[in-house]
Amino acid sequence: MNRISQLTSVVLLSGFVHAQNVSPPPAPAIQIPTTLNECEANLCAAGGAGAGKWVFHGVAGEAQWPDGASAKLVVERFDEGGVEIRRIDLPNSSSYGLTAVYSGTLHGNRMDGTVVWSWNGHWEGRHPSGEWSATVVDASQKARPASVIPLPSSLTECEGNQCSAGREGGCIWVFQGTEGEGNCRNGAAEKLVIQQFDTDAVVIRRTDLQGSFSGGLTAVYAGTLHGDRIDGYATWSWPGHWENRNPSGHWFAKIQDAASRDLPPVPSTLISPEVHPDGSVTFRYLDPNALEVFVEMEGAKPSMMQRDNVGVWSFTTAPLEPDYYGYLFRADDVPVIDPANSMILPNLLQTENMVHVPGPESLPWEVNDVPHGVVRHSFYKSEVIGDRRDLYVYTPPGYDPLATTEYPVLYLLHGYGQKSSSWTEAAFANVILDNLIAEGKAKPMIVVMPVAYGGPELLAGGSKAYRNEDLRERNFDMFTEGLITEVIPQVERDYRVRKDRNARALAGLSMGGAESLHTGLNYLDEFSWIGGFSSGGMMQNFDEEFPRLNASQNAKLHLLWVACGVDDVWTDLNRNFDKWLSSKGIVHAYMETPGAHTWMVWRRNLVNFAPLLFR
Repeated sequence: MNRISQLTSVVLLSGFVHAQNVSPPPAPAIQIPTTLNECEANLCAAGGAGAGKWVFHGVAGEAQWPDGASAKLVVERFDEGGVEIRRIDLPNSSSYGLTAVYSGTLHGNRMDGTVVWSWNGHWEGRHPSGEWSATVVDASQKARPASVIPLPSSLTECEGNQCSAGREGGCIWVFQGTEGEGNCRNGAAEKLVIQQFDTDAVVIRRTDLQGSFSGGLTAVYAGTLHGDRIDGYATWSWPGHWENRNPSGHWFAKIQDAASRDLPPVPSTLISPEVHPDGSVTFRYLDPNALEVFVEMEGAKPSMMQRDNVGVWSFTTAPLEPDYYGYLFRADDVPVIDPANSMILPNLLQTENMVHVPGPESLPWEVNDVPHGVVRHSFYKSEVIGDRRDLYVYTPPGYDPLATTEYPVLYLLHGYGQKSSSWTEAAFANVILDNLIAEGKAKPMIVVMPVAYGGPELLAGGSKAYRNEDLRERNFDMFTEGLITEVIPQVERDYRVRKDRNARALAGLSMGGAESLHTGLNYLDEFSWIGGFSSGGMMQNFDEEFPRLNASQNAKLHLLWVACGVDDVWTDLNRNFDKWLSSKGIVHAYMETPGAHTWMVWRRNLVNFAPLLFR
């Protein structure tokens, strides 16, 4: 069976409240076996996929098949009059979304009968049936847990996203022993029966009352206890609905300490981030089960968020300077993005969000009413590196591929973990160039933003790989060869650019800054304008990395510009490089700015660097 999308995803959030010591229901008259070998139709015939292995713990069980299918099982009947078992396939199953009901009779250690399957997107909406059989492999059931687990007196329950922010959500289930009743905000009312509640499994059956919102609906919930949580899966059946299919979905519950018969509180629609008139920002994140949540914002220390009574965590910053800020949440030490925010800060190692605190039109990264350039996305096959690559090309306002005007080119490189689109998506380089050109501060230029990795192994190995100096240097050398022999010729073929070193600049941030210095200063016949922003990854031995660089090369350098934030992790390396350049008599500019290793610093680096080019 092949994996498919979920039939009908219904996620349940339940919280057990209050409890009383009531013994579990009595065992069936005929003991349910521990293990069965099961066959459907011709699966156990010659050439078939083979038998499924079913393992039970009370009325609940799990199943595995050789074709990759896996499922939860619930015994609904097991006596002399017949056998009925319900199947709910799991997300890691090759047949996720499938449900089935097996009916049959017991003959010694063998049972046989018929099975009816339901699987959305398959069989043209029909519900095929077939034969099945099973053989008891082990009839012994292991002993029940020594201690009795209290059955719940009441629980709050949610299906689908009905208890998510802004939804109506919620039911209250009240039990007397193993039987209970439920009432929901949407008008549903149901009878409930706890079939099993121990350390092996939790099984609850639901039958909705006629005359209620969902009269005729039935459901089976199967799960396992993990401390104060229950995790599992459920299946629903509602004749006349869902094309008579039996959808399935995830189910989880949390045992609470206090007794309550109130319907679960529902959070209002989340707005996150919310930027206030004074520039402060409120972040919100819904996670009722988290123990602690922090917001980690670019340029600031992690801040602990506060939880309200429905599980919404929030934090409000002090007023912020106008800019774009990257951030993420860390829930119980797990990094997560803000699901309420569609603005993404792209990164191949850890995706984050961004929040925009708007400022005046004078800020170069604010979109203004000026002529705008165009950003084109191109692809090519790299024979040097052996993969397929992309690059982004900014052409300035007024660029005409049919005109005779030729433009200088800035090759602008991203950092480690970033990608070719990072300069436009995170730094808004195209917006910055539009504004600088419109104000007459920068010459009209073409900006080429390629993939800055010399091979996939540097990224695949994570930060540990980047600290490997030999691997990093090989990456730099491969990137240099690809840039000079493939990217530059392609740009000079496809765009109207000046094809001499005096009209060619190379700059980048972090890894891209180190590559710009490594490539530019070792290939001064190709580049005459060079910039490194927060350059990280240069060799500690500058004489070894730049063996031919000395004062005699100053005539070839129209600009060597090095910058770094004062709180950057690479500040000492850049300061040492500045001192080394001075000791070699190399004319250069060195700048330190407030800030760390962040896009806020690199945007300003580009704002300061671009006006110096091609003068």
